[in-house]
Amino acid sequence: MKLKSPAAMFAAACIAAAGCASISTDGLEVAAAEGGGAAVRVDDYFFSRHVEVEDVNCARTDMGFLKASAYVRNKGARDFHIQYKFKWFDADGLEVGPDGRPWEQAWMRGGEAITLAAAAPDVSAVRFVVRIRRMQ
Repeated sequence: MKLKSPAAMFAAACIAAAGCASISTDGLEVAAAEGGGAAVRVDDYFFSRHVEVEDVNCARTDMGFLKASAYVRNKGARDFHIQYKFKWFDADGLEVGPDGRPWEQAWMRGGEAITLAAAAPDVSAVRFVVRIRRMQ
């Protein structure tokens, strides 16, 4: 499609921007810090009614790396194919090892609980975020 007038191009850009702004990339996001509590952000309310993060833990390995886990339960009878990703942050709030790791995948059967776990790529990590979403 070719847009000729500047007004038409502006209108198309506004429509495209509005469409992009309404897309939610995450279902649930849990943020936690070493020695602290956890906070949950919900982007997909349907998903959050069926899938719940029940517990979050983190500890240091013998080598000093932060290791984190999230215990996730499927509260319903419906199976979910999920994706999850851990992100790590240092004491200044900067992302540690922003290597663009891909989303990991897992199946959650109805009523099943699974543990999602990962280790930080660097010893400077003091907090993490785990994002969990439905496979689209």
